[in-house]
Amino acid sequence: MTDSALNLLGVDLDTVYASGEALPYSQGEPVRTKNGAAVLVRAGSAISQYALVVYAPSSAAASASIDAFMASLTNVTGKLFAVSQVSIAKGDYGWVHTECEKEGRILCNTADTGAPLFLLGSAGQVDDAVVSGKALTNLFILASVATSVSAPPAVWRNITLDRSTIA
Repeated sequence: MTDSALNLLGVDLDTVYASGEALPYSQGEPVRTKNGAAVLVRAGSAISQYALVVYAPSSAAASASIDAFMASLTNVTGKLFAVSQVSIAKGDYGWVHTECEKEGRILCNTADTGAPLFLLGSAGQVDDAVVSGKALTNLFILASVATSVSAPPAVWRNITLDRSTIA
């Protein structure tokens, strides 16, 4: 999902960096793109392509990394949401998208277009079944997913948990 607006800034959202010394931008600082917004993070565990992720500073120190993990039922409290459009190996750095107005994709088990989406027991995936009690707001798939995990087109902006549905 290359965003041509970023080529002017010397940033390629599809690039993954193995070293913190090679980073073209500050971690956690939002970058506006033609397609939305993205932040640079360090993968605290392996992140699959198109996975829903949570991210937060690793500590209160000014030099702290911004660590990201695939979202699960147990690690979402107090974290920010984004979606990774590339795979990022544990310890590597990559871009996750906090906003996507077009061309984005997300791992989805089964869901109908326009249905509310929920966290799924499988890390990084969403579903329209109310199994978790953790509904997500501001995330919409644009094509129905019939039976198995796929990555349908999606749009999102400032994904949050719907506090009124938390079980």
